[in-house]
Amino acid sequence: MAPQTTASCTGSTLLQPISEIINLPVDQVNFVACQLFALLMAMWFRIYLHPSKTSPFVRHVVATLLGLYLALFCFGWYSLHFLIQSGLSYGVMIFVSLEHMHKYCFIVTLGYLILCQITRVYVFDYGMYSADFTGPMMVITQKITSMAFEIHDV
Repeated sequence: MAPQTTASCTGSTLLQPISEIINLPVDQVNFVACQLFALLMAMWFRIYLHPSKTSPFVRHVVATLLGLYLALFCFGWYSLHFLIQSGLSYGVMIFVSLEHMHKYCFIVTLGYLILCQITRVYVFDYGMYSADFTGPMMVITQKITSMAFEIHDV
């Protein structure tokens, strides 16, 4: 039996039988399966959606939908935090002047990450499942902040 029950996983429980066979929590199995699936999709993406064959719009739509699906598969409704953080920073980039956009974007993204992390630690049980959604949010924070600084520097 896996050391973690399906009730503690917010993502998909489709791989629960595999989780029980290899005796790992289903959220970890989901994460590894998504990583392997993403590698396979990258090869498919490169071959069948090559820039010489398809438009950038199609490539962006496919990549976005695939990314959203994988996030939902791994993190369940917690993946909405990725969209909220991205939406907030996009709003900052649109409505704040170019002179101060990078600073406000940094404050908003890092502030939202801190808020999510504090909520995970103090409001919810931190050990409720091992695939923590704030890990990918840290990467998103870095990417959004670096993009805002790059736009400012241009």
